[in-house]
Amino acid sequence: MSTLARLALAILLVGVVVSPGAAQSGAFGNAVLVEGDAMIVGEPNNSFRPGTVYLYEKRGGSWTESGRLTAPNAERADGFGALLATTGSTLFVASRDGRIDIFEGAGTAWSHRSELDTGGFVTLDPRCDYNGYCGVDFGLTMAAGGDWLLVGESAVQTEQSRLRQRRRSDEAADSTPAGVVHVYRRGADGSWSEAQRLEAPVSANGDAFGAAIAIEGDRALVGAPLADGAEGVEAAGRVFEFRLRDGMWQPFGELAVTPEAQAAFGSAIALDGDRAVVGAPNAGLGVGTAWLFRAQGEGWGSPSRIDAPEPLEGDIFGDAVAFAGDDLWIGAPVTRGIETGMAFVLSEGDARTFRFTEEQTNTEDSFGHRVVSDGEVVAVTASGLDHQAGGVFVYERDGSGAWQQVDLLLSPPDAMASVTGEERRCTEGSVEQFDCTDIELYAYIPGSMLTAPERARGVRANDNWGWTDAETGREYALVGRNDGTSFIDITDPTQPRLIGDLPKTPNTPRSQLWRDIKTYKDHAFIVADGAGAHGMQVFDLTRLRDVRDAPVVFEPDLLYRGEGSNVVESTHNVIINEETGFAYLTSRGCAGMHMIDITEPLSPTFVGCSEPGGTHDAQCVVYRGPHDEYHEREICLRMSGSRFQISDVTDKDNPVELSNATHPNPAYMHQGWLTDDHRYFIMNDESDVIAGNVETTRTLVWDLEDLEDPVLAREFFGSLPASAHNLYVKGDFTYQANYKYGLHILDTSDPMNPVEVGMFDTAPYGSGAGFGGAWSTYPFFDSGAILVTSMQEGLFVVKKRTRPIS
Repeated sequence: MSTLARLALAILLVGVVVSPGAAQSGAFGNAVLVEGDAMIVGEPNNSFRPGTVYLYEKRGGSWTESGRLTAPNAERADGFGALLATTGSTLFVASRDGRIDIFEGAGTAWSHRSELDTGGFVTLDPRCDYNGYCGVDFGLTMAAGGDWLLVGESAVQTEQSRLRQRRRSDEAADSTPAGVVHVYRRGADGSWSEAQRLEAPVSANGDAFGAAIAIEGDRALVGAPLADGAEGVEAAGRVFEFRLRDGMWQPFGELAVTPEAQAAFGSAIALDGDRAVVGAPNAGLGVGTAWLFRAQGEGWGSPSRIDAPEPLEGDIFGDAVAFAGDDLWIGAPVTRGIETGMAFVLSEGDARTFRFTEEQTNTEDSFGHRVVSDGEVVAVTASGLDHQAGGVFVYERDGSGAWQQVDLLLSPPDAMASVTGEERRCTEGSVEQFDCTDIELYAYIPGSMLTAPERARGVRANDNWGWTDAETGREYALVGRNDGTSFIDITDPTQPRLIGDLPKTPNTPRSQLWRDIKTYKDHAFIVADGAGAHGMQVFDLTRLRDVRDAPVVFEPDLLYRGEGSNVVESTHNVIINEETGFAYLTSRGCAGMHMIDITEPLSPTFVGCSEPGGTHDAQCVVYRGPHDEYHEREICLRMSGSRFQISDVTDKDNPVELSNATHPNPAYMHQGWLTDDHRYFIMNDESDVIAGNVETTRTLVWDLEDLEDPVLAREFFGSLPASAHNLYVKGDFTYQANYKYGLHILDTSDPMNPVEVGMFDTAPYGSGAGFGGAWSTYPFFDSGAILVTSMQEGLFVVKKRTRPIS
C-alpha cells in the first residue's frame, strides 16, 4: 500500500473508529456498555479531573447517575476510561497509557480487584499526535466474553506517528507491525493471565489487525481494516474468524466481500448469534457501506451490502454498527453538510433515519461515532457534542415498537474553580495554584463560566480584546470562545461580571478554535477561522450599558460578508487601524489582505485587496518612525510563516510592498507589535521551539530605521521552552502570551536588551513546547488590568506588580 493511502486510512481510524480520545476534549462516551437497566460510560480525556467511568441505572423510566469509578491512585488527566469491556461479574477498564484495571461486581456496583498483567506489550510512543497527546489508546481495542478477554494492539497510532516521522526523515522502510490480539483467560481462582496471541492468517506490516473485535461464545471476529484485500486490492480491509477449539483460539476462515480499494472493511464489527455486520466506512471515498452476514452451516453465506439512503461522500456510513434485537443500527458520524452525524436503524422492511434537530446540529458533533445496544436499549455517542466534551443519546422502544430518544447523558463541565472576590498577591512564587513572578491575580474565570450554564460544557477560550466605555468609564473584556464571544465587565477586576454572549454565526461549525476581535468607534469586529461561512460580525458595544438580567444573548448589529468574488467567510485575523478607520482581514478571498472602510462601523465598504502576500497577522499604523520618506503614511507590517512583509497601503488602489524579509532558521513568523516610537518591531515565532530550531522562547527585535530594508537587530531568548503566540507592546513593556507557560512580561525600554520582569503561568498542568494555555493578552486598559485568555483554562485578569511586596 502506498504511504499516502496508509496515512489517509490511519487518520480515519485514529480519528473516528478505534479510540479517538485525543481528538476529543473530554470524550464522554469514548466507551459505553449497556446491560439491562445499567449503563457504563467512560470519559478518559479530562484536563482538570481524573479520567472517570460513570455508572447509570434506569429509575422510574429515566437514566440516573448512581456512581463513578476512578483509577486506584487516580491522578488528574490520567486517561482512565478509554476502553470498557465486561463479562459476567467482571469489568475491564483501560487507561490511555495502556493500563487495564479489573473490577468485580454487577450493574452499578463495582469494586477494584486487580490490574491486568500486560507483560509490557503496551508501550508509550514518545511522539505525540497533532493535539499534543502521547498515549496509546489509538491502537487498542477490547472485547470480553465468558472466561476470555481479547485485547487488540492494532498499531494504528504507531502507523500515524511513523508516517509523520517518514515525512520528516524520508525513511524508506515500512516497519509498522501488522497488529496482534492478546488473549487473556480467567483461571479457576478468578485471576486473569495471558494465554495466547492471535495473528492474522494473512498479514503484512501496517494491516491494523485487531482494530475491531467481536466475541460471542466460541466465535471471535477480528478486523484488519488497513490490510490489502484479495488480489492485492489496496487497503480494502479484511475480517478473520477464530474459533475456540480444545481451549485455544484457532483461525477459522474469513468473512469475504468483493474488495474495494481503501474501503477499510473491518473497521467496525458486531456479532449476534448467527448474524454479523461489518463496517467499511471509507468505501466510495468515504461514503461508506456495511455488509450483513448470516451463518450458513459451519461458515457464512453470501453477504448483503447495505448502503445509506441518499449517501454522500464523507458520511463514513458503517463507522459504527450494532444489533438491537431484530434491528440493525449503523452510524455515519462525520458529515451531511451542516447536519453532521447520523445513525440509521434498519429492520425487516423498514429503514428510518435518526438525526439531530436543527437546533442541536453542528459540524463537529460526530453523532453516531459509537452505537452500542443490549437489544432493548441503544446508546449512540456524539463525540463532538458540546465542543468535543461528548454525549450519549439513549433510545428505547415505545409502545408501538418504534425507537424513541428517552435521554441524553452528559458529564459536568471539566474546569477548575473560579477565583474572585479580592486581589491575590504573588508570594513565594505562586498565587493559588498558579506559578508567578511579580504579577498579581485579580480574578480567574474558567471557560465553563464564560457563557450561560446550558451552553458552557466544553467551552474553550481563544482571543481577547478590551474596550473602555468613554461615556461611563467602565472597562470590558471581550473574550473569544470556540462558539462565540463573551462580554465581561471588569470595572471591578476582582468581581468580573458576564454581561452577555454573542454566539457564532448560525449554521457554522461550533468548535472554531480561532476567533479574533478588534474594536473601533465603540464597535467590536469579530471573525473566526475554520468556521465555514462565518463572515465578520459587527457589534455595537454601547449595548452593554443598559443590560438588565445579565447575562443576555445578543445578535450582531451587522454581518459583513464581502462583495462579489471577494467573499468573507472563514478569516483568521482582523486588523484595525483606529486612526484611519480601515480594517484588514486575512481572508482567503484576496491574494493579499481584504481591505474595508469601517469609518461608518455599520456600513463597512470593501475597498480592495492589498498587494499579494499571504498574511497570518499584521499591525497597520500611520507610521511616525525614523524613515522620513514614509512618515504619516499608512504602513502594514505583515507576518506569515517565513515572511515578514512591510507594505504601504496608503493608496488603497495601489498598495505597494516595501520589503520582504525573514530571520535565521524560521519555523513560523507569527505576530508582532511596534514600539511606541515605531523604531522597532517586536515579533514572535510560534513554532521554533516545537521544531527544535531553538531551545527557549525566541523574541525577535527588528530595526525599522529603513522600512525598505528591515534589519533583525536582536534575538532574545527567554528562560523557558515556551512556544509563543500573541504579544503586545505598551510603553516600556512587552506582554507575551506564551502558550503552556502563560503570560511573560519583558522590559523592552531598551529593545536591544530585553529583560524578563514578570511571569504568570495560566496553565498549571501543562508545560513544554506546543499548543495549549495562554492564547492572547490585552494590556492597554488605563487601570492597569491585564487580560489573558488561556485555551482550556479561561480568562485571567491580572496586573503587573508596581511596588515591592510588603
